[in-house]
Amino acid sequence: MKKTRPVLRYHGGKWKLAPWIIKHLPPHKVYVEPYGGAASVLLQKPRVYAEVYNDLGDEVVNVFQVMREPLQMEELKKQLTLTPFSEVEFFGAYEAAEDPIEKARRTIVRSFMGFGSASSNAKYTTGFRGKSFRSGTSPANDWRNYPNALDWFCERLQGVTIRNKPALDLIPTLDREDVLFYVDPPYVRSTRCKDSNGDVYAHEMDDAQHEDLAAALHDLKGKVVLSGYRCDLYEDLYGDWKSLDKDWFADGARERVETLWFNPAAANKDLHLLGMASDLAEAVN
Repeated sequence: MKKTRPVLRYHGGKWKLAPWIIKHLPPHKVYVEPYGGAASVLLQKPRVYAEVYNDLGDEVVNVFQVMREPLQMEELKKQLTLTPFSEVEFFGAYEAAEDPIEKARRTIVRSFMGFGSASSNAKYTTGFRGKSFRSGTSPANDWRNYPNALDWFCERLQGVTIRNKPALDLIPTLDREDVLFYVDPPYVRSTRCKDSNGDVYAHEMDDAQHEDLAAALHDLKGKVVLSGYRCDLYEDLYGDWKSLDKDWFADGARERVETLWFNPAAANKDLHLLGMASDLAEAVN
């Protein structure tokens, strides 16, 4: 099945950047995303022996739980097909739902009918995309095509273990030498757009929590690839790790530089084999 679109429009999601990230992942038997979000990397990478998706946000985890179950996915697909691209539907989707299928539908509605990439977060209210006509199509036509991707989502999620725990509780329990942790936490607040209050994730992280994460990652036997923006804090925390930069456009088409950091287990034997020689425009430290 063709990989056509992300599950959610998600702040910090990496659907278009994922092929570059995947190209630089070291060999591994077990793959873990402790901050899974929209799982844009997991969904596009080749399967391995075991894969674990984790996120602390119960709404996004619920979307993946529903999509992994074929019968629930079929009902979700039916309900989404019957859902018009409507301002009433969009604002109604901020109301809580107990039924997991309806809860997933509302999360997806917010994600694709709202302005910006943070509208999947029920705590972050945005406007309706009724007047947006970017990317050569209208949001309404984009919405009309969304249900066609559900079969692929369901198939790719088969065999993936889905967890809903704090990342620092999960990571140590899965640590082995054959495990790769792709770590994509909420980016350091000071590195984000200056006109944003930073509260775009259901579960944010302050600098102290980034320091706790770094301490946990440095203790691992497994391989770690970390995404983020360069900043003084990360220079202090990961300055001794290998890193790789790529010019990119963040949410809202703001030009930024995405960075991958590789712990010694991920970099020592593998980094030079990951296609870097062909990436002449990328900076390697």
